[in-house]
Amino acid sequence: MKRKVLITGAAGRIGSFITAQWVDRYDLVLTDVREPKETFGFPFHQANLSEFDAVRPLLNGIDTVVHLGADPSMEAPWESLLPNNLISTYNVFESAHQANARRVIFASSVNAVFGYPRDIQVKLDMPIRPINLYGATKVWGEGVASSYASSTNLSCISLRFGWVVDRNSPQIMPGHEYLDIAFTYEDLTLLVAGAIDAPDDLKLGVFHGISNNHWKRLDISEGTRLLGYHPQDDAFAIARANAAKV
Repeated sequence: MKRKVLITGAAGRIGSFITAQWVDRYDLVLTDVREPKETFGFPFHQANLSEFDAVRPLLNGIDTVVHLGADPSMEAPWESLLPNNLISTYNVFESAHQANARRVIFASSVNAVFGYPRDIQVKLDMPIRPINLYGATKVWGEGVASSYASSTNLSCISLRFGWVVDRNSPQIMPGHEYLDIAFTYEDLTLLVAGAIDAPDDLKLGVFHGISNNHWKRLDISEGTRLLGYHPQDDAFAIARANAAKV
């Protein structure tokens, strides 16, 4: 049987992409505050994740939650971060626990450790170092994941997404400040699928999400080892190819 997977934030650019990729792979349920342009026949539920009573019914019968729903702006104000990144994240984890779901995958961010100098590769055993409130909410979400993995039967995996970008984007050019954290949609899909399909005994984990870039500001070796993550794209090579076309 296909795993039944709830995608929050399904109308966003990441949620829309992975839904299209997983039409035949998982039994999906979609939710967001607005309807996606394409649901591919999967059930969609319009819901505000900051309202617990709207979230809890969505988790019935769900195996795994891919929690993407949040305010994604690095400049988001506290008035938005509180309901959309903090309360909503708690509601998802608590609802998953009450519904006896197997796993929650939390979309964290490179912003949780963005305070390190660019020439230092961030390892998973290094302390968190956010430089904005958005990053701090992702640190909090990782903490919530740890709490639920420790106190309940939930398996909780946090994925620190880098600069999520289309592999065909003209923005990928030599000298771009985010080449070392570039994360193509295709590679993101591989990582999240690896997290969904990881063995049940992987109770807790934090993994870095970037592509196979020539220089990786985030170390991805644990994702390769435990999630079978083998990214295909190198933003530096794409940048050189794009430059040659100009």
